[in-house]
Amino acid sequence: MGKTTLAQSICEQEEVLKHFKVIWITVSTSFDATSLTSKILECAMGAKPSADHLEPLQQDLKEKLMSIKVLLVLDDVWEDNKRDEWEKLFAPLRKLNTGSKILLTTRMQSVADMAVRVMGVKRDYCLTLHGLEEDENLELFIHHAFSGLNPGDYLYLKSIGGQIAKKLRGCPLVTKVVGEHLQGNMTFKYWRRFLDQGLEHFEGTEDDIVTVLRLSYYHLPIELQICFRYCSIFPQNHEFEKKELVQLWIGSGLISRPASSTQTLEDTAEHFLAQLTRKSFFDLKTKAGGFLLNEKTGGSKQESYVMHDLMHKLARNVSTGECARIDDPVQLKDENDTIRYLCIDNIHSFSADDVKKVSHFKNLRAIIFYNNQRVEDDIVCALEMIVTSSKSLRLVHSKLRNTFRFADKFGNLKHLRYIYVFVISPDMICGIAKLYHLMVLHCGSGGLEKETYQVRYLGNLERLRYVSYGVRGFGNFGISRLTSLQELHDYQVGGRICNEISAIGNFRDLCELVVRGLDNVESYEEAKNAKLKEKQHLSSLFLEWSAPDQIITDGLVLDHLEPHANIRVLVIQGYDGPKVPFWIENRSVKNLVSLKLICCINWEYLPPLGELVLLKLLQLDKLPKLRQIGQSSDMSSSSSMGLLLPESLYTLEVTACRKLTELPMLPLDLVVLKIHHVRVKKLPMIGKISGEIIESKPSKLACVSVSRCRYLTYLEGSLLEQKLYMGTVQVLTVDDCIHLESMSIPFEEMKELQELTNCSSLVSLPSVDVFKSLGSMRYMHITGCENLSSLGGLGSLPSHIRLSISECNKLAQAAESSLTRVTCGSGSGEEEEHLVEPCSSLQIHGLNIDLPSLLFLEPLKSLRHTKYLVIGNGSEMESLPEKWLLQNRQSLQQLDISKADSLKSLTPSMQDLCSLVLLHLFGSGQLQSLPYLPPSLKSLILPNCHPDLEKKIRKHGSPEWNKITHIPVARIGQLVFCHGKRSFQQTKS
Repeated sequence: MGKTTLAQSICEQEEVLKHFKVIWITVSTSFDATSLTSKILECAMGAKPSADHLEPLQQDLKEKLMSIKVLLVLDDVWEDNKRDEWEKLFAPLRKLNTGSKILLTTRMQSVADMAVRVMGVKRDYCLTLHGLEEDENLELFIHHAFSGLNPGDYLYLKSIGGQIAKKLRGCPLVTKVVGEHLQGNMTFKYWRRFLDQGLEHFEGTEDDIVTVLRLSYYHLPIELQICFRYCSIFPQNHEFEKKELVQLWIGSGLISRPASSTQTLEDTAEHFLAQLTRKSFFDLKTKAGGFLLNEKTGGSKQESYVMHDLMHKLARNVSTGECARIDDPVQLKDENDTIRYLCIDNIHSFSADDVKKVSHFKNLRAIIFYNNQRVEDDIVCALEMIVTSSKSLRLVHSKLRNTFRFADKFGNLKHLRYIYVFVISPDMICGIAKLYHLMVLHCGSGGLEKETYQVRYLGNLERLRYVSYGVRGFGNFGISRLTSLQELHDYQVGGRICNEISAIGNFRDLCELVVRGLDNVESYEEAKNAKLKEKQHLSSLFLEWSAPDQIITDGLVLDHLEPHANIRVLVIQGYDGPKVPFWIENRSVKNLVSLKLICCINWEYLPPLGELVLLKLLQLDKLPKLRQIGQSSDMSSSSSMGLLLPESLYTLEVTACRKLTELPMLPLDLVVLKIHHVRVKKLPMIGKISGEIIESKPSKLACVSVSRCRYLTYLEGSLLEQKLYMGTVQVLTVDDCIHLESMSIPFEEMKELQELTNCSSLVSLPSVDVFKSLGSMRYMHITGCENLSSLGGLGSLPSHIRLSISECNKLAQAAESSLTRVTCGSGSGEEEEHLVEPCSSLQIHGLNIDLPSLLFLEPLKSLRHTKYLVIGNGSEMESLPEKWLLQNRQSLQQLDISKADSLKSLTPSMQDLCSLVLLHLFGSGQLQSLPYLPPSLKSLILPNCHPDLEKKIRKHGSPEWNKITHIPVARIGQLVFCHGKRSFQQTKS
């Protein structure tokens, strides 16, 4: 009843994104604590974790999540029995940052009951969704049944449509599907028959819903049915990228010819996907990408396609005997030998004999190995046997990190259209080169195992549409015969095989092209023969001159590399010519969404770009002679300058343009502004656009980053003084602008500010009243603020933050002065009051400082809830800040000190730090003994301690050894212990 949809809607709300890092995990029927913990960690870090066992994964997860507030969504959970797996999963999640939330969706009450018990929450926290209200469901039905039509033309269907909508009992999925289905036959007779026969026994149960969905499925065109069934071999809730799914359908032979003479295979496949999505057999899922722009869509959201779980169930039902997904060897006994499309998951749990049983599927068209890991050699051999004996195969897709060595046997698979393997051995090349029908040839990051001259044979595969080309794939080889290519990346002009730019002239269907080594093009005639302007499907083009300091032999080369007007993404890099190509000058590339100009070292001028009305991203990088964009400053006015940048611009990045002294007016729709190493004396303003009164339009500016602008002297007359547009700013960085005399920033207007970084000219942080209004603040990074002497009203900040302070000399002096007065017994009376507006409510979850003396400066001195403390330079510390540690003993989980050269001992009260998990001391060469340490400690790292301590602790049963026996991982000097047992793994210094 819309559980996932509701959860997605919650996660897309601005208020939620402002306060939480959203981690979305689709659980489905596979409930394994290790796997789920790894997925959560991967989503949090943005990279796959190196650990593969539960305990280190849990430890890494706790460390990662302790300092951030997260909304963890566990979607579509089915497991209601394995209490131990639930406990393992939630063990580290109980240590989440205060304020973090977990949202779980399920269709089973028993799962909700299990979650309530394990999470230790009240049943009041369970929300049961019911169907849509009758009027809401009718509105949804009308929207889908009459989409693109005028309902007034079909009044004769109004009554029967209302009856159908009522019968559907408020289920959004079946209402959408039925509405789209009935739009295909807008007759009263057909709608009446559907109500009387198709919905006769409909009571809203899961089986009833699948039955109605099946009716809609059988009314799909045959070609759409085939594509839909095929997707049943992937796990429930698998997220398909459009390009991935299109290539799989084509490679498996499901789409063998375009729907019309004006379409490509890809056009037809994308049309099929659009139809299935419109009819709700797929859902289009978007993920917020933060400030990151998706160049291809022109938006900030990443798109994928997902089957609703009931649609996936339908796909499995209607594909029985044709498609199968196997993740347990036991399933091999039950599957019919008529299977054509097969996906094997968890193959590492199969034996070689289990794998060999796959050979009884005699009609395999596609086989997919879903895992992304290495397996044993005997399994690889069994897989090779299965593949080479399946003569009807169209597709082999494997991300297993093994090298397959099919040799010439591969060449006998005459029907193969698609190959994806992680790494390819040279002896496979000759076999692959015999595959006349091959359309897709990809390798993972493993690439070609080693270079071989035989790779040139791949140039004979005339039907290839996609190939991993260049240094990241199979290397460079002759491509003149590969005229069906849709994408060509890393094409190197010249080089060992003397590639010519004219070789791509006949590639009329190219959609993406990356050309390097253009300095080897000697004349504009050669460039003209590339026929880029004739490639109407080309949407992405990257042009690189590899030797930008080389003298250009023909300044017209770039002019004659003019792309078709349909181009959307363009990068020009390393061009040494004197001027911008005429086709940018006259704005003939009007459909550009992204434009990057990099290392064009002789350009002094850029034309006005305001007419590129679709442009979202403009990046100017390393244009050392660039002096102006559009008109010169003496010709400009606020109205004319408004046209220099497009109104639609989302991101503007200007880097290393050392002669550029002025930037144009910024458009209101700008979201991200980054200026680095530019000669500007003042920052631009947000200005009038096409004569509009801008005060009536809200600002969208979210990120402002200014760094190394050493000629910037003041902020007056810049966007930072335009209070009207500061209300949406979330990230502000002003770094290394050494001549910036003053920094008056309207913090009081920045209600959405989350990150404040390196504002080097600040004298004081904002006042109490200002900080009270900054409820969204999550992170402050203050570095190199030489004039900063006060933390202002920081203590009144209402939110939990991470704070980093370094290289702030006057602040350090103030802290040392405060420490001196305390040491002398003068307390913290009136003479300290100028340092801060006192308040003790501040909660800093993560504190990173360079000097320990900062801990004696209010409000840091009064902190009570800090979870981790990092001190970058502890060289003056003879002892730890005992009082500060004890007042944070209930919360402190990590203590990390570098350069602890003077530290001679640890305070006995260390054992009272009851939440401490990690203790890392680097450079502690004078530390000769340990106190008793807290039972909570999981990791102790002392890599540079005194040799005597290492000697004492080496002795089994010694007093020092007894102090570390409860610690899972302890490194003392070069010794590593696990619960007191020596581990002989090599340690890194």
